Amino acid sequence: MAVTTHHALDQHAKLRAEIRSLGATLGQTIAMLEGPRTLELVESLRTLAKSSRAGDAAAARELAQAVGRLTPAEAFNQAMAFTLYFELVNLAEENFRIRLLRERNQRHRSALAAGHASDPMRESIESAIIELKQAGVSGQKMQKLVRQLGIELVFTAHPTESKRRTMLEKLSTLAGILRAHTLEEIQHAPDDVRREIVSLWLTDRSRTERPEVADEARTGLWYFDRTLYQLLPRLQADLQEALNRHYPGVRAPNRWLSFGSWIGGDRDGNPGVTAEVTAQVLRMNRRMAVKKLADLLYRLAGSLTVSDRRARFSPAIRRLAEQCRASSSLMATVGQRYPREPYRIILSSLRERLLAQADADLLELSEGDPLRETTATVRAVLAQIEADLLHDRGAPLANGELRDAIACVDVFGLSTARLDLRQHSGPHARAVAELLERPDYEQLSEEEKQGLLAVALRTAEILPAGRVAALSPATRTVIEPLRLALRAQQQYGVDALGIYIISMTNGVSDLMEVMLLQKLAGVHLPIAPLFETLDDLTNAPSILSALFSHPAYAGELARNRRHQHVMLGYSDSNKDCGYLTANWALFQAQDAIMRVCRQHKMRVTLFHGRGGSIARGGGPAAKAILAQPVGLKDGGIRVTEQGEVLSTRYHDPDLAHRVLEQMAYGVLLGSNEAQRGSQRVPMRWLKAMEQMSAAALAAYKACVHEDPEFLTFWRQASPIDEISELNFGSRPTYRRTGSVSVADLRAIPWVFSWMQSRFNFPGWYGLGSGLHAVLARKGGAKLLHEMYQRWPFFQTMIDNAQLTLCKADMSIARVYAGLVEDEALRERVWSRLSHEFHLTEKTMLAVTGQAQLLENEPVLAKSIKLRNPYVDPLNYLQVEMIKRRRVRRVSKPDREGIRAVLELTVNGIAGGLKNTG
Repeated sequence: MAVTTHHALDQHAKLRAEIRSLGATLGQTIAMLEGPRTLELVESLRTLAKSSRAGDAAAARELAQAVGRLTPAEAFNQAMAFTLYFELVNLAEENFRIRLLRERNQRHRSALAAGHASDPMRESIESAIIELKQAGVSGQKMQKLVRQLGIELVFTAHPTESKRRTMLEKLSTLAGILRAHTLEEIQHAPDDVRREIVSLWLTDRSRTERPEVADEARTGLWYFDRTLYQLLPRLQADLQEALNRHYPGVRAPNRWLSFGSWIGGDRDGNPGVTAEVTAQVLRMNRRMAVKKLADLLYRLAGSLTVSDRRARFSPAIRRLAEQCRASSSLMATVGQRYPREPYRIILSSLRERLLAQADADLLELSEGDPLRETTATVRAVLAQIEADLLHDRGAPLANGELRDAIACVDVFGLSTARLDLRQHSGPHARAVAELLERPDYEQLSEEEKQGLLAVALRTAEILPAGRVAALSPATRTVIEPLRLALRAQQQYGVDALGIYIISMTNGVSDLMEVMLLQKLAGVHLPIAPLFETLDDLTNAPSILSALFSHPAYAGELARNRRHQHVMLGYSDSNKDCGYLTANWALFQAQDAIMRVCRQHKMRVTLFHGRGGSIARGGGPAAKAILAQPVGLKDGGIRVTEQGEVLSTRYHDPDLAHRVLEQMAYGVLLGSNEAQRGSQRVPMRWLKAMEQMSAAALAAYKACVHEDPEFLTFWRQASPIDEISELNFGSRPTYRRTGSVSVADLRAIPWVFSWMQSRFNFPGWYGLGSGLHAVLARKGGAKLLHEMYQRWPFFQTMIDNAQLTLCKADMSIARVYAGLVEDEALRERVWSRLSHEFHLTEKTMLAVTGQAQLLENEPVLAKSIKLRNPYVDPLNYLQVEMIKRRRVRRVSKPDREGIRAVLELTVNGIAGGLKNTG
């Protein structure tokens, strides 16, 4: 243990030395490109920020004054200096993690190869298998667990994604260069490192225009191209190798990890997602899959050069090779060149056919001309070659690249990721009103709607093209994506599309409306209700029970083999009722939903609409899953991977591998726990949570919903209006144009703006009031401490809030509050926020028994402390630019300069805090 600890300390010392060296090289770059005065000013702002943090009020005033004297051009250079510094620090920390991961994995593999006992990495796939074995799970039970295992990660775009794809590429290039150098070399600032830093300094962070949906799709596909296609066969092998070691004979399923996407299919409040855009994205997804598979087939054809003079081939393989040879002039040439190599001919022909279909346009293909190659046909060819190899001397060749190709087909198919469609329930209702010629439809009761829809479903027929063309634009926006979905299923195969999600589901009629719309379009996609608000989460079990019992839904149940997807919204529930109440409502909803599904003999996959920030359900994946495993009874889970976390989780194969193995670890253990039947939560804990939730909700409602001027405070004390104008994402800040209500506000920019202004309000507000309600009663402190020690759900909720609270900073938030014009409003709301913040900190320490927050995570606490003096100048720069932007008379050059600085500070603060929205 002492050796391990010493090694870890040595590694951390090397990390700090690398960060200092990169900082020094950055300083030299700034002095060279912008002059020594710019560098002196950087150091001055940093020193003032550090003194301010130490309690020097004069330093804080001087920092604000120094920033106030800067021209937009000078402010831009200062913002660039601190932003680029955080990019370098983040790269160094990521490389540190990657080195540790590689070292640990190598030590484990070397020990196993030498026949020595070795503990696998914590929260890895093998550690899950070992823990299950130690818990007494039999081989038969393990086979059932892995057979049911199903993890689907759904990539989404992000309205506040601040990194251009160009920057992702450049940072990735620099990361690779740094990994290729020793610490000693980095300390001497090698030319290639210096060149990349110069390039980063001279590259625009801002986009020239707001990205379109297709741009977001390209960025999403970048992670598949760069990382995921090469990574997934490795994960598949990890699971099978662990099973071979600990459960010989248990076979891993062909497809236990897969990917979905909302990019190009999510219409909820995004007018840019048209049917034409969806068709474009589907084609992009397919092109990526075909391109990656074609590359694999090219290498595989060059590898499987087995000659019929050296090995035996089955008659089926010989016939297939002859058919391929005769399929085209190109294949005739290949056949002449390699006449005795059947595998090569077959694989080359398959590659040619796929490439010919890669760019097929859904909108141009005729309905009677489906594409020939599907995921099933491609896999069948590869499986036929595999079986042929295994029956003769070429059996060792069945592993390696052939297994990788089969794994890629199993995971990614011919569409990379299954594209979900999503729309808000409101447009569905309005479309149905027009289609049924019932202008009064939305005013009907729930029972009347269900009755009307049941009749319509019995008589509905596919709408002819002429009828669709005559519909209003709003209704066509709803029906045309479904008509396109039918084309996609016919042309690309059913795995091109995922499920249909209904935002803001609040009744059975919401699902029946989509059933009717799908029937009118002639398509079928599994329908998933999305429960988001507190009321909807509370009502979800009764809605599902009524749905499963409704005669009109029987056909849907049969088509889906009594399997139902149910989506839970973490973002909007938090925005609706606050951190503690939302967490508790989600906990109760999952438990109740699973009970209802069991009663109706339904299999269910819970779809967790989580974000990257704590307020939106973020945090360590394995801990979040194990905090409430009830939803894993059927072994499957679906989770959104929001755009904000893609650039931190999936840009590097080693980091992505770690994220995915931790997810698998949590799901494996959670599935066993759910099937075993967890012990019931003690009633005293449940009552305490109810009391806390009620108190937290009252505090949150009083602040957010009952104070008519709270949104005014938020808009003035945060950069939300400025963020809305920047070219970050394709989706508007509000669901409805012209709306400024909390209900219509999108949760992501809500969280992002609070994070930028250092309040971090959504990640803690109301928690202090809730904890205080129980702490104030006799025995309350002992009860909460017991809950923290023994209840994973409660512990995870408190620990996540600790991190949010530590990243918040009320001294900086106070500077933002100074932007509020009305002094009475400013002081009233500030007083309430400040009181709740300090109450939350005090009560959390009482519950955890810590002397200070994150005492149990000293490395993380130190990292936040070290970063703050570099984040603070960016906050001061942002506040100053907001002040100038809000002055009505600003020259056009100054306005453009201010905008550039604002965008840069948004990037820098997000990088410094490692959080967006």
